[in-house]
Amino acid sequence: MPLGRRAFLSAVGGGLAAAAGLSPGTGRAGPVAALIGCGAEEDGRFVAAGLDLGGTVAFQLSLPSRGHGAAFCRTRFETVVFARRPGTFAAVVDAASGGLRHWIEAVPGRHFYGHGAFSADGSTLFATENDYAAGRGVLGVYDAADRYKRLGEFPSHGVGPHEVRLMPDGVTLAVANGGIRTHPDHDREKLNLESMAPNLSFVEARTGALMGQAGLAKPLHKLSIRHIDVNRRGRVAVAMQYEGDRRDAVPLAGFCDAGGEIHLLHAPAPNERRLRQYTGSIAFDTSGEVLAVSSPRGHVVTFWDAGTGAYLRQIEATDTSGVVRTGTPGTFLVTGGDGAIRLAEAWTGASTALRAPNRQLRWDNHLYPMAEPIS
Repeated sequence: MPLGRRAFLSAVGGGLAAAAGLSPGTGRAGPVAALIGCGAEEDGRFVAAGLDLGGTVAFQLSLPSRGHGAAFCRTRFETVVFARRPGTFAAVVDAASGGLRHWIEAVPGRHFYGHGAFSADGSTLFATENDYAAGRGVLGVYDAADRYKRLGEFPSHGVGPHEVRLMPDGVTLAVANGGIRTHPDHDREKLNLESMAPNLSFVEARTGALMGQAGLAKPLHKLSIRHIDVNRRGRVAVAMQYEGDRRDAVPLAGFCDAGGEIHLLHAPAPNERRLRQYTGSIAFDTSGEVLAVSSPRGHVVTFWDAGTGAYLRQIEATDTSGVVRTGTPGTFLVTGGDGAIRLAEAWTGASTALRAPNRQLRWDNHLYPMAEPIS
């Protein structure tokens, strides 16, 4: 059964098990998934897992290799889970049952970069992909109504596209081009660090035309723009990973309004060093006024005022990467590689464990809603 806005907003207070009666994929009473993330079981098997907002796992879907990000389609009530680079699969998951609806294989000469986004009407899926022979990024275009048949591709207008999000206007895609050239014959080796040129591109979803682009100053060209989120006003938040000297002190997050420049965010020096030049996920809260940025290497989540860009605070979270907003302003769910799930409050710094560390399912990379957007 589809989870509407009201059910999702009420979930933090009451838990989704009370909002619906069936456990996805089992037909028994139990939790109903509102979120999805990828992870690994204790024996090393990779899965995509749905969970409710109380941290209870509602379903698990086996994957042939490590998964990464996901894209939710509210009109079709399904989620596409993408392989981690340089993987070539994407699994279309029934958001209610957790069952596999379709399987997408990358076409020859392409692999997925781990992320995608749906068009406003849910008819089209856009996936970040690598044209690795040419060393350019593309957006693969898929017909969701025809078993995800690949219709073609657009240029991403950069190298190494990673996360892509649909802007609030419903016709523009924001694309984080990380700037790093890779080739599957070289596994995950980075082939162009000295010449990399990351950018944030705004692409017209119907034609692939470039509508605007923002880059970084030349001294920061090794800041790879990796992950993004967008609030209802069209402000794009970017999270970055640095490929330069380990001794450099660099900002790792920023804001960009469509057609504008990237404004970098600066934390106090000790806090910035704690991030170890690497961020994992980024998410606005439900009000769009607070930003959370995870750092799995630093074992922290930082919080920022989305209006002023001011650093608020950080919380400790082991091997944390996944962050997602809840229905309450200023609060987020946070997952970690230790299997823990935490409810974190940006304004006070309070952090409550909803699921204790558990190596039977170790969370990886990202966490996404499987309900109507609430930002």
